[in-house]
Amino acid sequence: MRLGIVGCGWIVEREHAPALRGAQGVEVVAVADVAPERARLVGGALGLSERDCLDDPRRLIERSDIDAVSIATPPNVRTELVALAAASGKHVICEKPLATTLAAADEMIQCCASAGVRLFVFHNYLYFPETKLARHLIDEGEIGEVLATDITGFGARPWEGTEAFSPGWRRVVSHAGGGALMDVAVHAVYLTEAYHGRPVDSVSAEVRYDSNGLDVAGYCRFGLGSGVGLLGVAWGQGGASLSIMGSEGHISFVFDEHMGYYGVPARAVRLFPATGPSRSWYMPFVRTFFTPELFEDIAKTIEGGGECYPATGEDARRAVEVVFAAYQAAATKTVVGLPLPKDELYRNGLMALHSSAAPSN
Repeated sequence: MRLGIVGCGWIVEREHAPALRGAQGVEVVAVADVAPERARLVGGALGLSERDCLDDPRRLIERSDIDAVSIATPPNVRTELVALAAASGKHVICEKPLATTLAAADEMIQCCASAGVRLFVFHNYLYFPETKLARHLIDEGEIGEVLATDITGFGARPWEGTEAFSPGWRRVVSHAGGGALMDVAVHAVYLTEAYHGRPVDSVSAEVRYDSNGLDVAGYCRFGLGSGVGLLGVAWGQGGASLSIMGSEGHISFVFDEHMGYYGVPARAVRLFPATGPSRSWYMPFVRTFFTPELFEDIAKTIEGGGECYPATGEDARRAVEVVFAAYQAAATKTVVGLPLPKDELYRNGLMALHSSAAPSN
């Protein structure tokens, strides 16, 4: 797979690039960023010549030597880029969250479907060794039926953007689609669904906003058939935990002290069966948030090697929809069922709730 990268921020420099250097069957042929120095920095890390480090994403998308485009820009500018890439016959991989509104997400999905190209999203926590081990234990019946999950990350922090672009874009609703929930709860949504083996069908929530209307904390209850998923996230002070409760035992992740986010690498996974001794598995001590395997699976899927990669545009849309359901549930003090209707929230995202009624703390 010949890959072009649009957007050369911190996540690409520190996480995508190291994984791509080790990915078999994937060749990065060009990068682009509106800040030329960022394109040159990331391109240099990937061994590209300066002529392949562009300052105009359109020039990259138009190239004939690219099979797929990775779009790692802020989500508010992705719709046009996805449409351009699809129209050029390029497969598309996006950073999360896919879009700032469900309407924009549907537009991207439709553009790619109409052009006959694939749309994927980086749901990279599915490739964490602790995630893979926990899912394996569940599949092997080690804890019986999954009844409940509990994921917390009360000490999360938003990645700051590069100085060459806009360091605080994740704190602007029109740019990011939301705050703490849109930033980090999206990961918890797809993890919850993966552990339960089914999609979220209802949401209740409480959300705390700052004086600028940005959500800084969220406390959610997800319905998944007869199962329950609990989630607590905040850009604040607190710890991290992840537990999976089953009918015949439970699984817990062990995090370092003072770690405030469930997305940081776990130190160990512990299994507590209903009968018999507990067991522990220790995770690799040093690793990044992205793996070569993730990019290799995308390449295999695109090249017809089976559906190796597990996160499509539709999966990305569903994760965003659950977050919007949480915003609505908190605003209306009700349990919100899924799917959501195509109303103002669908079209305008969190801004629709802000315009109808100022959120309270």
